[in-house]
Amino acid sequence: MKIKIAVDATPIISALIGGISRNILFDHRFNFISSEYTIEEVKKHIQLIAKKSGINEKEIREALFLLPIKIYPKKEYKNKIEIADKIIGNIDKKDIDILALSLKENCHVWSEDKDFRNLKEVNLIRTKDFV
Repeated sequence: MKIKIAVDATPIISALIGGISRNILFDHRFNFISSEYTIEEVKKHIQLIAKKSGINEKEIREALFLLPIKIYPKKEYKNKIEIADKIIGNIDKKDIDILALSLKENCHVWSEDKDFRNLKEVNLIRTKDFV
């Protein structure tokens, strides 16, 4: 049985640049998921990703949707938004959706965001935990 993991923006950005996250995302032991909001956050960094990777923006956009990540619309986890907001909303509103998704799916959050550290409600995995 595959381990389900909700992926935050930073590991996705790293994978698109060519970091170790790319190898992890293609590890068949895991089932990666993310929120539409998170994907929209990644899209805001396409220009930076292209510059760092040396790949043009069009190819980065295409590669984003080739990553083995199931993208969940907000309606799939909207019943957990309020709880996620109470947990992390005062720290970083941009993290509410990925946390809500992980709560709905009862899975880990893969993030390098320090805002998730020390939150007892979050089963945090960092990239270094995979290696």
